[in-house]
Amino acid sequence: MKWFLDLSMRGKLFVCFGLIFALMAWVIATAYSGIATIQKSQDRLYQENFANVRDLVTLGALQNRIRAEMLEAQLTKKSSEQEILLKDVVEQAKQIDQIMAGLPERAKNDPKRLSRIEELKSVQKAFTQTKDGEIVPFILAGKIAEAQQLAVGVQQPRSEKMRAIAVELRQASEDDARHAVAQADLQANQAFRIFLFVAIATVVTGVLLALLLEWVIAGPLRLLSAAADRVAAGDLSVEVEQINRSDEVGGLVLAFRTMVERQRRIMREILEGVSVLASSSSEILATTSQVAAGAAETASAVSETTATVEEV
Repeated sequence: MKWFLDLSMRGKLFVCFGLIFALMAWVIATAYSGIATIQKSQDRLYQENFANVRDLVTLGALQNRIRAEMLEAQLTKKSSEQEILLKDVVEQAKQIDQIMAGLPERAKNDPKRLSRIEELKSVQKAFTQTKDGEIVPFILAGKIAEAQQLAVGVQQPRSEKMRAIAVELRQASEDDARHAVAQADLQANQAFRIFLFVAIATVVTGVLLALLLEWVIAGPLRLLSAAADRVAAGDLSVEVEQINRSDEVGGLVLAFRTMVERQRRIMREILEGVSVLASSSSEILATTSQVAAGAAETASAVSETTATVEEV
């Protein structure tokens, strides 16, 4: 603590305000860290979990649409309508391929989920090959029975398996999303508690620093001011306790003590001079009295002599 007391006033203020600024920087860093953590969690939530759920829901809808349009193409008798339906099936298949291409990238850190996605891609590939290589040519050739046989025999189990895997993956993504939301809430609450703690610590530290400065600077100056008032009123018996400090306040107290001591010494010298002067005055007065008495006796003798002369 003495090192702080020995600092100059500028040094004390620099240390105190530097500490306050450091605490403020800590508050800002804590808030930024909490916000960055929450933002990162939200980015992962939107870019991975929600994206997976969206793509898997879309995948299921596209697969259902393809099956419906393939069935409609088998039931219609008009080749023009069949071509329109099959063309739309091709477009839906392209969208499915795009979705299937994006799923593995978001699951690269989850080997189990990545394995299920690869299995889904394998089944989807076999389903597409049978559809494009056999069923569609049968439909275009008018061999509806053969197309229906493949659709019911080979494609149906594949379709059910794709649906089951997609539902499983979607459920896992939804669970991850719920967990991510809960984790984000937990991180937000934790960040808020840390921020609140740091803010309270900053306020308390600021108050303590203000009290410290009041004790270190204002307290001694207040005592010194009261002592100066007593000296101004003529009371030189005032005592100011010496403080063992090397700053401006310590120098001021030392200078004040030196001034009071010098005033006391001057006052003692004046009193001693007055005492000597009073003693000298008494001696002079006694001598004067003796001279006056002698003069009176001389005058009396002269008067007697004069009277005698007159008688003669």
